[in-house]
Amino acid sequence: METMGTRSARGAEEGPVAVIGAGLTGGSWAGLFAAAGLTVRIHDVDEGRLAGALERAAEAARFLAGHGLAEPEAVELGLSRLTGTADLAEAVDGVTHVQECVREDLALKREVFATAGAAAPAGALICTSSSGLSIGDIQTAAAHPERCLAAHPYNPPHLVPLVELAPGALTSPEATERASAFYSSVGKVPVTLTRDLPGYIANRLSAALWREAVDLVLRGVATVEDVDRAVSNGPGLRWAAMGPHLLYDLGGGEEGIRGHIEHLAGVKQGMLRDLATWTTFPPETADAPFSAARPAKSARTYDELVAERDDLLVEYLRARRP
Repeated sequence: METMGTRSARGAEEGPVAVIGAGLTGGSWAGLFAAAGLTVRIHDVDEGRLAGALERAAEAARFLAGHGLAEPEAVELGLSRLTGTADLAEAVDGVTHVQECVREDLALKREVFATAGAAAPAGALICTSSSGLSIGDIQTAAAHPERCLAAHPYNPPHLVPLVELAPGALTSPEATERASAFYSSVGKVPVTLTRDLPGYIANRLSAALWREAVDLVLRGVATVEDVDRAVSNGPGLRWAAMGPHLLYDLGGGEEGIRGHIEHLAGVKQGMLRDLATWTTFPPETADAPFSAARPAKSARTYDELVAERDDLLVEYLRARRP
């Protein structure tokens, strides 16, 4: 079983890492890299965002150490090497890896790839964290597009193991292999797509589930609260252990997936015919009851809910360890 293991000190073995963009994603990535003992430079043109990202990165790294998911020595080594700069060329000077995390704006990302590509060493990987833009459209702005690829995390990157690697048409196989090895070395679980695809794997699956969740509420089948409870107390628990292919294979007993299909094909096909197929979210999705604070939410702050989520994720990760 793949797990997110404890990170060890690697700072002496790896060159510096640059994180471009000091938002929530950038700060989380920086915390992950620092927790592995790497030298990390965060870049942003906004001094306020930069200061905030440095604080969040330190909090993320120490959170990992405090919960047994990173070695304290590695964390302190990484935090002693964590810096911020408003100069992009300075951020990427001598690095082996660039993690781009600026806002979802194609022109801005192309500008970053062009500047970073020209200033970073020729062998440095340049990876976008974008969840919606095409790496194929971004990488053509870089001087060395063959070393550019998508490396899409799941929020929060320092805690959720998944990173989805997608090459563009110009990405070299060697760059994808190096990226996979790098992310594995800092505790991530990389999955590799054969090509650039909107939403990668996990977001496409998540979008399909969310569409059906919204549709069930709009059709009056169940409340928002009950739909959420159905997922988190049922299939969500199983998905944390195994993916859908293996789970349905187990559902077929000794006959595996063939037995599962033979026994339940009619039922499954009936469900498929009844599933939502719309491709534009109805306006009601942003209205009550979707935006109405459920009792569990209204009683707690945003920070308290985030803390609950992260504490539960820690317990899941611990349970998955070999």
